[in-house]
Amino acid sequence: MFDFQNAGIAADIMTLGKGLGGGAPLAAVLASGRASCFEHGDQGGTFNGNPLMCAAGLAVLGEVARPEFLAAVTATGEFLTAELAKLSDRHGLAGVRGRGLLLALDLGRPIGPKIVAAALQAGVLLNAPRPDALRFMPALNVTAVEIVEMIALLDLLLAKAGAD
Repeated sequence: MFDFQNAGIAADIMTLGKGLGGGAPLAAVLASGRASCFEHGDQGGTFNGNPLMCAAGLAVLGEVARPEFLAAVTATGEFLTAELAKLSDRHGLAGVRGRGLLLALDLGRPIGPKIVAAALQAGVLLNAPRPDALRFMPALNVTAVEIVEMIALLDLLLAKAGAD
């Protein structure tokens, strides 16, 4: 469920946010007994749990923890990685970084903002945290069909931007 588990380590402290509430404002700090320095009620903040948000968080965790869901997320991440790698090879880009559904396409040149603007005009939201990279963070339930559609559009936009 958490990426640190792929590294074979145990996290002493971990923060969870954004996806934990499935769109509802909820965040959490998790700490092992030996690393925790908090007493109940020590932490305060905008995203602290209340009964409604905690119910949403429990529902999200219940879905995400299902082995079938995690297997589907893993398969989708592998598919997205493979499709981005093919796109990178086709356009002579610098490769794909990341794991799962948190990936970056290294453009090798500063055309990211141009690609983002063109994608937005076509109705697709992309993110270029650096001018030479596109970041991909789709929802965990993104479908292969949606990925194929996005890759097809990105293929056209890269060709128009002179990535070849």
